[in-house]
Amino acid sequence: MAEKARCDICGKSFDSEKQLKQHKHDVHDNAYDKANAYDKATKSHHNKSSKASKKLMIVIGIGVLIALVVGIGVYSVIRPITSSASRPTIDGIQCNTMGQANFHIHAHLDIFINSEHYIVPSQIGIKPDDRCLYWLHTHDNSGIIHVESPERRDFTLGQFFDIWNKTFNNRGIFNYTASAGNNTLSVYVSGHKVNGINYRDFKLSAHDEIAIVYG
Repeated sequence: MAEKARCDICGKSFDSEKQLKQHKHDVHDNAYDKANAYDKATKSHHNKSSKASKKLMIVIGIGVLIALVVGIGVYSVIRPITSSASRPTIDGIQCNTMGQANFHIHAHLDIFINSEHYIVPSQIGIKPDDRCLYWLHTHDNSGIIHVESPERRDFTLGQFFDIWNKTFNNRGIFNYTASAGNNTLSVYVSGHKVNGINYRDFKLSAHDEIAIVYG
């Protein structure tokens, strides 16, 4: 009896090699083709899904960017309602968002009230909420007046007190009124008494040592 041909893939037996070849073609080759087609289809679907996800992320990113730009624009429209009113120009002196360096000098101020040293506070002329500073201002309580202006010009002691929003003239300082006797008001610069002028009009110069004495 002739030996039957056996399929080396599935183990089935056939009477001839011709039948075996036909079997492999019909069964196993078609199965491989189907499996290969499925694999290609799966990869194609994955690639399409990946591309769709990337496009979706790009669209979301553009949407977020547009929303931010619109939000910033709306905020910039409504925000200035209070800023201009809260930082007015005082005696021709502006409150700028950046420091000015074209003209920059320092003068030092001491105030004595009834023989007691009055501390000149920090942050005079600086408005943190508006992020601006006037050309005349103090950074700390050392009494140093910073003059930082976009142009070289005269600045006076009176202008500093106006920015400070405190009373100062030849008749008194703060709520203290000058009078004859014990309640006198004097101004000294580098140890020399100032006479014959309106104290408010005294011009600030670099390295001035100014002392205002009441009492």
